[in-house]
Amino acid sequence: MKNQPVGDNEAFVTLMRVAQEEPEVGKMLRAILDQPPFHRRSMLNSLVQDMALEGADRDFVSAVECLLDDDVAAKAAELIGEDSV
Repeated sequence: MKNQPVGDNEAFVTLMRVAQEEPEVGKMLRAILDQPPFHRRSMLNSLVQDMALEGADRDFVSAVECLLDDDVAAKAAELIGEDSV
């Protein structure tokens, strides 16, 4: 995943699209992305762990893991925008 740009990650692109189109998803992601980096990473790690335990699709889990990166999280927050909250 580290070598692949997130724009080439279909699951991540889908996640961003869903966050833009579905108010509840956008609101949840925005709440996470608005946190300071340490808290954002902590929340995302918990979410990823819960998703893995629930048997979530590995590509989707990988898409959420992309948000652990500060630059990716900042761009995602930009893409989701204020209208999602």
